[in-house]
Amino acid sequence: MMHRRALLGSMAGAGVTLGQAHAQNVYGTPGPTRPFPPEVYRERRRRLMEQMDGGVAVIYSATTLEGEGQDPDFLYLTGVADEVNAALVLAPQERLNKETLFLANRDPENERWEGVRLPVGEEVERRTGLTVSRMSGLAGTVTAMATRAPRLHYMGRTGPNRTLYQSVAGNVAGVGIENSEGMIAWMREVKEPREVALIRRAIAATERGHRAAMRQARVGMHEYDVKDIIESEFRADGARGLAFPSIVAAGQNSAVLHYPLDTNTIQTGEMLLCDLGAKYDYYCADITRTFPISGRFNDEQRRIYELVLAAQEAAARRIRPGVYYSDLQAAADAVFREAGLIDAFWHGLGHFVGLEVHDAGDYERPLPVGACFTIEPGIYLPDRGFGVRIEDMYLVTRNGYEHMTATVPRTVAEVEAWMAGG
Repeated sequence: MMHRRALLGSMAGAGVTLGQAHAQNVYGTPGPTRPFPPEVYRERRRRLMEQMDGGVAVIYSATTLEGEGQDPDFLYLTGVADEVNAALVLAPQERLNKETLFLANRDPENERWEGVRLPVGEEVERRTGLTVSRMSGLAGTVTAMATRAPRLHYMGRTGPNRTLYQSVAGNVAGVGIENSEGMIAWMREVKEPREVALIRRAIAATERGHRAAMRQARVGMHEYDVKDIIESEFRADGARGLAFPSIVAAGQNSAVLHYPLDTNTIQTGEMLLCDLGAKYDYYCADITRTFPISGRFNDEQRRIYELVLAAQEAAARRIRPGVYYSDLQAAADAVFREAGLIDAFWHGLGHFVGLEVHDAGDYERPLPVGACFTIEPGIYLPDRGFGVRIEDMYLVTRNGYEHMTATVPRTVAEVEAWMAGG
């Protein structure tokens, strides 16, 4: 697949004029902020600088867009999705340049291969909503700022921050380095309504994939055949990315927590575990369903499935603003312990979801309104040839919670009815 920058470069080489491409917002990078307009990111930066209460912070972009894509903290604060080796500098005590985006230096030869990068100027600042400079000036700028505000806020990305901050501290007397890593995480933990709307779009695509898998999976298919069905449904619903590599695990593979393969053939009588997440405009979903390939649970499968469902519901009943996530874990654990199967539950109860499938957040703090997370208990019985995991997404509301994925077939009756064509 052609990289986006290479595509832009090929358009320029094919005779697309600057005016035409500019009008389409596709000429050169950085492109417009995504998925929200610049004002959204400006307000997030303002709130972060309020927390900082002075000092200087440097938040780095990713060094490559392959694999995980843009650094989520950088994306959350800038909306700049298509630049690498860049940095955002926040300095609330500065009179003029309180926030500056430093972009990597241009390389005309490289741009012939990977696409045009715009020169620093009015157009880049219009697209990003930020004052823009080049990375060659980063160290000098931060050093000068530190002489006026001698506190450097560490907010992650250990390698680049450590190198720069230690250099600045070595050159400016009295500079201290503060661990402020939790500041962005606490902001990201509380989802804005616009973020929730995109998560819902990712959930809708993921539900479509699950429903297709339950309806179309057959004995004799490979796990990858089912995966292809699922991911084509994601794309058909407008989700162009995966929150994580899809897990489709048949039979004994369903008792492997993060089964990485997909080559086994589905056999008669097996359970099929599908742990899936579409990504829509950078926001993730994560839903797991386990179902019998025959369309009906046998007695043992049903017993384990209903036990896992009971553990999930016990945890969900505890959700409210101010509760600790560990309280939800304890509620699920109690169900398994009473059944004598606590040792078959091998992992934590769930995780926050947002820009990352395992999103930023603090599990040691009370859950705030706007927190979005999974509850995913499981029982794994490799000696019996199957495992069951049920994973759903929940949103903390002022009055309790919303079960965001409640329309995906989940109870025994719902799963069997959907698989039967009902």
